[in-house]
Amino acid sequence: VCSLNHDEDMNEHVSRLEPYRWKAFQCLILKGENAGGPNDINDARKLQISKDQFDAFIDRHSGQSMLIPEPNTVMQNSYLMLDEELRFLDCSENGKVPSQSILKVGVEQALSQAGFDDLMFHKRGGIYAWTRERSISN
Repeated sequence: VCSLNHDEDMNEHVSRLEPYRWKAFQCLILKGENAGGPNDINDARKLQISKDQFDAFIDRHSGQSMLIPEPNTVMQNSYLMLDEELRFLDCSENGKVPSQSILKVGVEQALSQAGFDDLMFHKRGGIYAWTRERSISN
């Protein structure tokens, strides 16, 4: 959810799609990635929204039972990301700091450098059943 769509009402479209899960992520700014710095890949600062704007979007869509809101406070450290050198990316300090490669030090040691928040991972429902019965509607 970003500055371009936080005022939208997507209820009708989401209802028609009938997704199993709908994750709504708040636009996250990370140094070295999209914060507009000299070495950043992109500049997404103009897309950033406040927590109140994100909360209003979530409130507007609260009737969607499959909605899973993920504000920055939930999302930032509760995902594991690997780069092309198989290094975990630690986002805990608002950037992407690579761990040592799992090829050099193993998963356990590299994971200890990842800034991963296991409690938040579980709190956000990171473990769930991946299957469901589907019904085809007209």
